[in-house]
Amino acid sequence: MSHIDITNIDTLAIPFSEDDEFEFKSSATPHKELGKKIACAVSGFANAGGGVFIAGVDANGDPDGGFAPQVGRQDLRDWVDQIVHQVTPTPSYEIKLLDDAQGRGTLNSGCSVVAIAIEESFLGPHMASDNKYYIRAGAHTVPARHFIVEAIWAKRHYAKPRLTHLFRTKPTNSQSVQLGILALTSSPAVDIKINLAPLGELLARLEQYFPLRVPVIDSEHPFFFDVSTWTMMKDRFGENVELDVNYHDLMGNSYQYKTVLDIEASFGPMRLDADAAEKVAKSLESIDKSLKSRK
Repeated sequence: MSHIDITNIDTLAIPFSEDDEFEFKSSATPHKELGKKIACAVSGFANAGGGVFIAGVDANGDPDGGFAPQVGRQDLRDWVDQIVHQVTPTPSYEIKLLDDAQGRGTLNSGCSVVAIAIEESFLGPHMASDNKYYIRAGAHTVPARHFIVEAIWAKRHYAKPRLTHLFRTKPTNSQSVQLGILALTSSPAVDIKINLAPLGELLARLEQYFPLRVPVIDSEHPFFFDVSTWTMMKDRFGENVELDVNYHDLMGNSYQYKTVLDIEASFGPMRLDADAAEKVAKSLESIDKSLKSRK
């Protein structure tokens, strides 16, 4: 379960038993114990593909009363959020309070079932508040043995890289437009080949260099190259230009990022380069001085 859309989770969507992606806890669970269970489950799901922790249901996934909106003086959602943040590093997660039993079980007045969706993580291992690492073993959250923790560390270094693109004006020359290939994850992409088709007016004369070859792109080392000028950017870059990026991870697995580029849309309808902006500012200043002199 690499991505969980928590907006689609309601009481009817809760399965009738726990499995490797769902864990249940009863409304009778004391808050202190529930906090420990949440921390362990968040660690376990983050270290093992993601999942959903649901508190306020019985063993069949039916609401069994739910939890009051306050834990002491603290809002229930804030209390859960605080518990999740005790897991280090904190994985990506979402919290949803379900206040409609929808015909399954019972919910006490003002009470809710708590659903916590934890995304699959490539930044593990994730440690719970008791300083232990957990994983999912079937329908159970269990402490991870040492060799599994080592494997999770290795997974962090061999996670899937993801690349995307970005247009920008060149930092050292506002009249030049650059296309950048950037990493969306912490994992490096290696042996990258970048191709554009068709090549625009300026790049056509450099056709022999395509596809461009880049040894590595990661979160600290994006790759930018000049593709057009600021003026007449669409004419010189071209329309319906297809960007095709092929790359590998450190294990040698192949990936592809392919999209059609719209250079003008990337900058929006209002585009002033640095020189033009300075001229506008000077003109406004001149108008202001002229108006003041007439007073």
